Amino acid sequence: MTKSFRTAALIYGPEGHHLDHLAPLCCLLDIPLLVTEEPIFELAKEFYPGLKVYYLDYLSIADTIIKNYEVIIHCSVRALFDEVFFFTQKLSNKKIHTIWCPHGNSDKGHSTYHMEALASESLALVYGQKMIDFLKEKGVLDKLKAYTEVGNYRLTYYHMHKAFYERLVIDKVARKLPVRKKNILYAPTWNDFEHSTSFYDAISTLIERLPEAYNLIIKLHPNLRLQDPFGVDKFMQSYEDRNQILFLEDFPSIYPLLDFIDIYIGDASSIGYDILAFNKPMLLLNQNNRDCRTDPGLYLFQCGIEIRKEQYFDIYKILSAYLPSDVSYFTDVRKKIYEYTFGKEKSPGKLKEEIIALYKELPDIDLNFY
Repeated sequence: MTKSFRTAALIYGPEGHHLDHLAPLCCLLDIPLLVTEEPIFELAKEFYPGLKVYYLDYLSIADTIIKNYEVIIHCSVRALFDEVFFFTQKLSNKKIHTIWCPHGNSDKGHSTYHMEALASESLALVYGQKMIDFLKEKGVLDKLKAYTEVGNYRLTYYHMHKAFYERLVIDKVARKLPVRKKNILYAPTWNDFEHSTSFYDAISTLIERLPEAYNLIIKLHPNLRLQDPFGVDKFMQSYEDRNQILFLEDFPSIYPLLDFIDIYIGDASSIGYDILAFNKPMLLLNQNNRDCRTDPGLYLFQCGIEIRKEQYFDIYKILSAYLPSDVSYFTDVRKKIYEYTFGKEKSPGKLKEEIIALYKELPDIDLNFY
């Protein structure tokens, strides 16, 4: 008799940016999400209809996983998983299998050690051909036992619950901003090892020079807040009386927001690839003045207007000049790169079937989620 591999997804620690990647997947696969931070638990309950989510403290999480699951889907890497759960696995004489799930498709990691850490994984989910090519470049793909393409399952989940999210956006975003203005989303990344964030150099100009015709929604990467909580709080407080400015916190679902806004401003954030699904104007901040014609870390920049650091002061002039021709100029390349990144959208049934197929690489298994 074969053994059933019970499956859950895991967010261990304050990794709030993993939520919008694992929660929709859990709903589509009908598996639970385990979290160790109460704020993430509360957001998961509020923002993801149909999600089964459980909050477990750090003392009980290892024992719960060992007793109840055989496979964990996570956005971390196997080495970090074993660092936390090694002794529990050893004492119980039970190995927990893991499947890696990406948390975005940014162009980071070409020039630094990043994706190489996935060499310790055995099974992985990838969005599409672009990620496959990146893993090949990093010498990781051939070290995996197996992988499967999952496409843009987050967009699939959003379409399934669009009415729910439209109400959420009205309540948490639209009602807090003046009407009859175009809405700009600025979503900078965090200050990683590549010094990718444009936040500290661009934010004052974006706010102070904002034209009357626009609202500016600022969605900070959760890690940026963790890195500099007092600095970020102080900055936000200094602009809390601006009715055209909205610092959007505690809103993990990105696709409802991208559907709502009119213009995107970003840097190296993976949200730049997400918005390709909507073919909206994109201003991409080249924080470190790299060459977007040759640097693979700026591959996305062909999908929008490049703004170099010395041009931040004139960003709205540049936007005004390019906006009328944006869609006609960039539509084809955005479509091409979106398809290269995510491939074709898959039905929940097809997605589940292909992920279950990965389990054939694991020993003694019954191919069922439950």
